[in-house]
Amino acid sequence: MKKVVSSLFVLVMGASLLVGCGSKEAEKTVEKTAEGKEEVVVALWGNQMLDGYTQYLCEKFPDVDFKFELSANSTDYYRFRQDHEDMPDILTVRRFSLKDAVLLKDYLYDLGDTELAATYYGTYLDNYTYDDGTVNWLPACAEVDSFIINETLFEEYQVPVPTNYDSFIAACQAFEEVGIKGYVSDFASDFTCMEVLQGMSIANLLSMEGREWRQQYESGSTNQLSEEVWMPVFEKFFDMKDKVGLSEEVEYVNRIPKEIFTEGKAAMYRGTGADVITFQGRGEDKVSLIPYLGDTERENWYLTYPTFQVAASNNGMDDPEREKLILDIMTAMLNQEGQEKISYGKNMIPYNKNVTLELLPELENLKPYIEDNKIYIRLASNDMFRVSQSVVQQILKGELQTPKEAFDAFNEELETEETETQAAAHVDTFYSNDFTAERGNQAASAICNTMRAETGVDVLFAQSCYIASDIYEGDYTEKDLEYLSKNDGGWPVKTELTGDQLYQLVEETLALKNNRGAITNDSTLYVSSGFEMDITRTENGYTLNKLTKDGKDLDRNATYSAVIYSDRDWYIPVVQELVGFEVMPIETVPTAIELLKKRLIEKKGQLEEPTDYITIR
Repeated sequence: MKKVVSSLFVLVMGASLLVGCGSKEAEKTVEKTAEGKEEVVVALWGNQMLDGYTQYLCEKFPDVDFKFELSANSTDYYRFRQDHEDMPDILTVRRFSLKDAVLLKDYLYDLGDTELAATYYGTYLDNYTYDDGTVNWLPACAEVDSFIINETLFEEYQVPVPTNYDSFIAACQAFEEVGIKGYVSDFASDFTCMEVLQGMSIANLLSMEGREWRQQYESGSTNQLSEEVWMPVFEKFFDMKDKVGLSEEVEYVNRIPKEIFTEGKAAMYRGTGADVITFQGRGEDKVSLIPYLGDTERENWYLTYPTFQVAASNNGMDDPEREKLILDIMTAMLNQEGQEKISYGKNMIPYNKNVTLELLPELENLKPYIEDNKIYIRLASNDMFRVSQSVVQQILKGELQTPKEAFDAFNEELETEETETQAAAHVDTFYSNDFTAERGNQAASAICNTMRAETGVDVLFAQSCYIASDIYEGDYTEKDLEYLSKNDGGWPVKTELTGDQLYQLVEETLALKNNRGAITNDSTLYVSSGFEMDITRTENGYTLNKLTKDGKDLDRNATYSAVIYSDRDWYIPVVQELVGFEVMPIETVPTAIELLKKRLIEKKGQLEEPTDYITIR
């Protein structure tokens, strides 16, 4: 039996904005494909999951027709989907807190009594448990966040590696005396501001009072910091600022701290396990990740944040077979094999009892902390990101001069919630995000045709899963318009292609493997705007038969202005090299969201109509 939802949830949902009328049926029936496969919709928080992870799920469950969608990295995105009664079957998100997810609580499956939940250490599961005992979300393996130190610099200048807070301060001051910054950090980023505040005070946040306050905050029963818990946090940050010499100029102007560290001009830098691999100081320097330092070594902890959290919609879970299938898929996502697919960089750690992940030699010093469970999951509500950045930057600018002023400012800003209820645009026509072999993805086609019209190019080629949901008929706030396409990891680039190059681009894309722009199944195929694709589905993927433009064979000798919209860091460089074309700087092309807002808000227009851009044989 599902647990009773808190009164807070009922009140907030009663006041939530309903956005239009073009939604799907509230009770989705379980859909079967022509081959008898059962469809399961999985919303992916980021395109990193396209890099082998989706292929793993398809191979693990050959009788499932997966629909993969690249969702916004926000629990509020799923509120948007639920407002239209269009929740995915499996949800993933990286930026997460229970507090932000409380609006979804009544629509998500309670995992609390499942075998999957039982695989987690209780100390970590506590961070996912509401005060009524409900567990809707579970974490995948974790990124580790702390202080990267340049061990080579410490050896050169014979400075002892710090083991507690006082020796950290002493090391910073010793380096300052020889003209090297002891510690720098990128406080331009909201996550850095939040994580340094929390990381330097984990022992305090893990006190009995700290645990109690966190559960109250996450469950929505308070929206204020506890003075007993948080005043010491601000006192330590002010002490660190004064003794280390943190300042506005160095710490977040032009994002220069990373450059200072990589040039060997700073000995320590806030970073992650992934950064240890890529920030090798001056090239040959030895670097490592030490914990956030408490007053004693016993109070040293690593801060962590899951690569993503996963939950399941209640839709269809009253069917025992469907319930088992969804739980089996989630188990595969979070078991040993699944988490190895995520942690291929060997820089992540699990929260599960039955999962062991290999670590790089540079991260071997984490093992005793993992064995002792001395890894803390960050408190990462949207408000914590937003207000931590605001308050920390005010401290560095000297606008807040005492810990009490900072504490009061933090609470005052927590009282100011960012809400948006006014409609900014109206969409007249509903377009489905479902893929068909005759017409393709009509929602994605409408978005791509609009992007092509707004950029004025001849052709556009885009991965369809970057348009993650149906386009609903009705009113949209400006924030909700941002959910229509995904910019995180993807950015439109402009180029020129001959007809031959366009053929080659499509062929190379269909053949691409192990890349964030690779095609896993129909739901991750590409959309063509301004031309049509005739494709054959094979046992090994897809092959191109021919391209047409306006129903006629594409002119291979013509030159076309083009926009390509997919992963800009992995996919674009690969196809550039294979096909041989140059792209204009990314800042010369607006983002997909900017183009949609221009059409729907500035011009008060409508989306271009979709086209039947693909035929699959």
